[in-house]
Amino acid sequence: MDVEDYMLLFLSSWMLISALATKTVDVFLTLSLIGLLITLEVGSLFLSKEQKESLKPLVELLLVIFAIIVMKKVYEVLSG
Repeated sequence: MDVEDYMLLFLSSWMLISALATKTVDVFLTLSLIGLLITLEVGSLFLSKEQKESLKPLVELLLVIFAIIVMKKVYEVLSG
């Protein structure tokens, strides 16, 4: 198996465990972002530039969703 295969296996198992362990979508999306960032950081030496660029929109989308989740939680704290 190549390093890319191990990275895909790790990310897939991370997502599956996250989906089974969480009850809300907010927590699942946050854990998905964490898993993807860990995978990209650890495996960045083994990925080509094209592979990194193809994952960039997914990371950006998850970061926007994470920012929305944080703003929602801050609003709940301030209004409550």
